[in-house]
Amino acid sequence: MKIFFLIISAIILSLISSSKLFAQLDTLEIPIDNQLENVIEETIGDAEDTQLNEIIEDLIQNPVEINEATINDLTKIPFIDQFLAQNIIKYRTNYGFIFTLTEIKSVEGITEELFARIAPFLYVDRTKFANFSTQNEIPEREYRPFIRKSYNINFRQRYYQTFPRRKGYETGAYYNSPFKLYNRLTADYSKKYYVSFLTEKDPGEKSFYDFVSGSLFIKDFLIFKKFVVGDYALEFGQGLAMWRQIGFAKGADAVYPIKKKASGIEQYKSTDENQFFRGIAFSTQLKNFEFTFFYSGNTFDARIDTINNIITSTPLDGYHRNTNELARKNSESEKLFGSHISYNFLSNQIGFTYYQSKFSKPISPNSYFKNFEGTFNYISTDFNFFYERLNLFGEISKDKNNNFATLVGLQSSISRNLSFVTLYRNYPAEYINLHGYGFGERNGPTNNETGFYLGIKHLNRFGTFNIYFDQFKFFYPLGYDKTLTSGKEILFAYESPLISKTKYLIRYKNENKEINSKSVDEFNRTKRVTNTRQQQNFRLEIQKYFGPSNINRVAFRIEYVNVYYKSFISSEDGLLAFGDLNLRLLKNLKLQWRVSYFQTKSYDSRIYQFENDVLGVFSTSALYGRGIRWYALINYKIFNFLNLSLKYAELYRDDVKKLGSGNDEIPTNLSNSLTFQLDIKF
Repeated sequence: MKIFFLIISAIILSLISSSKLFAQLDTLEIPIDNQLENVIEETIGDAEDTQLNEIIEDLIQNPVEINEATINDLTKIPFIDQFLAQNIIKYRTNYGFIFTLTEIKSVEGITEELFARIAPFLYVDRTKFANFSTQNEIPEREYRPFIRKSYNINFRQRYYQTFPRRKGYETGAYYNSPFKLYNRLTADYSKKYYVSFLTEKDPGEKSFYDFVSGSLFIKDFLIFKKFVVGDYALEFGQGLAMWRQIGFAKGADAVYPIKKKASGIEQYKSTDENQFFRGIAFSTQLKNFEFTFFYSGNTFDARIDTINNIITSTPLDGYHRNTNELARKNSESEKLFGSHISYNFLSNQIGFTYYQSKFSKPISPNSYFKNFEGTFNYISTDFNFFYERLNLFGEISKDKNNNFATLVGLQSSISRNLSFVTLYRNYPAEYINLHGYGFGERNGPTNNETGFYLGIKHLNRFGTFNIYFDQFKFFYPLGYDKTLTSGKEILFAYESPLISKTKYLIRYKNENKEINSKSVDEFNRTKRVTNTRQQQNFRLEIQKYFGPSNINRVAFRIEYVNVYYKSFISSEDGLLAFGDLNLRLLKNLKLQWRVSYFQTKSYDSRIYQFENDVLGVFSTSALYGRGIRWYALINYKIFNFLNLSLKYAELYRDDVKKLGSGNDEIPTNLSNSLTFQLDIKF
């Protein structure tokens, strides 16, 4: 009855607003977090802080100056591809200085809707106006202050804790320190010299400085295009040989996230404790060639087989909550060196990467073939070619055992409103994936997979349509516990224009995957059974904006999921419904509030929801069972230099008596969490 009531409510709400469906288009800007949800929702998990958070926050806090932006600068912005970037620069070349952002609405490929999406990431530097004569009055929101500071200093402190206390704290399995503490200091001078220093402790860790990271990063200094000493990340090609350990995944935007946009050397400012480089790296430019060199000597957590003196596993959670976890902290090391050479001509690019990695003990980075080795090396070539509206890109990578991983893609903007991308990947099971992070079904593990992807995006006066199809297969399935062997996915997403301050979103996703399951025959012997698992998700969301502020919004979403196993003829479904309210209570005070009701048969039919969080944090929650989750998020800018963020969340399940399991078990069916963050900027 509850499910029926929620579905009927959604239909009624939709019909009430449908009479205005073809009304005049509003140019109301949409909040950034809502825009990015289509790009990052499928990428992040239940983590508070990942490298992706840092990437997105850097884009938001460091918008691109439209008159100085290069193609590389523009394509880092969500929703801007190579063709749109080229059109913006072509417009700038033909018509001269861009005085207001609204001018770029005349650029081929930029619609009202797209302009609303990219505007928050762009600005016009007013200090350059003196060199140009204009009678146009420049809107205040379209430029940064006339006098720009030569330096910026930012300090962030975040406190996070869940209640009640988990079982591990009562039994002594964890140290009696159940909160998370994060501190980060960043500074830059003239947008050329950057310093970063951060510390973090996870819940259950004893030391307030369990993880420490820092770096000095310099741009365009002497012969160096980029120079870093300390902690850093690397991005080359399409991620088959070298990429930071995060990347956009398949999602409601069928085109933008698929092609990776390499940045080369990047300053590391995140808290993934085992997935970065520590040392020195620099790049320099000589005519059309760019040379990058890097060296790293870093430690990492590891489990050791002391009898055979080998590394058996490398935990990536970064937890050091007891003596056993502390014993493996930074217990082993890796030394790595290499280079990347890129040749650029007529907007085309060819790259070549080589690096060698040596571990302190033999290690097996391939879970399919337990061949332990201590030294690894890689050679790869990447390319990015353009011909009119076609963009051919890809990478071919070879490991030390002559196994080749390949990715080739073709992207095109067929017309002003139609674009597509198609991609083929082939990652052999024997290919060793050490520091790669290529596109794939598992989004990261770049081996044991082949697949074909096709994504299409179409914009017209009725809205934005995204469709993708992905078919994949794994070469070497192992085990009996629901090991994925092959599958295919199709997604259809529709987003209406902002009409009378109302937006409609519809999404349908169908996944068919073959898996290996464990079963028992008539003689009680364990056997492997190949089964087909089908999952269908249908989502309807309605967003209504009101008042003079673009922050004020009310939204309602309902999502239905069905999971069906063909061989077992079993099926289960689930439902998620939430109401969401964003309000600007005062000029400097913003409130976000959400209440979600969920009901699923088990974890297998779980439904994910993207949640807003304190500044610099994005997260998703996996909801299953039956219950309610709600949260309130307050963002208060006390002074221009001081911002406070507070989030309180509560999860209640009435189908169980306890939450969690093992040392993370909570003795009740009610869990609470509190996040407090302080941001100071000078």
